[in-house]
Amino acid sequence: MNDIIEHYGKVVVALAGVLAAVLLTVAVVGIVNTKTTTAVENISYEKQITDAIEGAGND
Repeated sequence: MNDIIEHYGKVVVALAGVLAAVLLTVAVVGIVNTKTTTAVENISYEKQITDAIEGAGND
């Protein structure tokens, strides 16, 4: 009986470790996704294009 409890205890600890790794990965991906989306939405493409066109005419 002790062997069974010891074996399943190791299985539970291993599953807890896997769950923790998965949750950490999901949290990191969520944070990076949010920050990337926010950064891309704040880019003013029209202003950059206008500045590039106006700058090209000054050569």
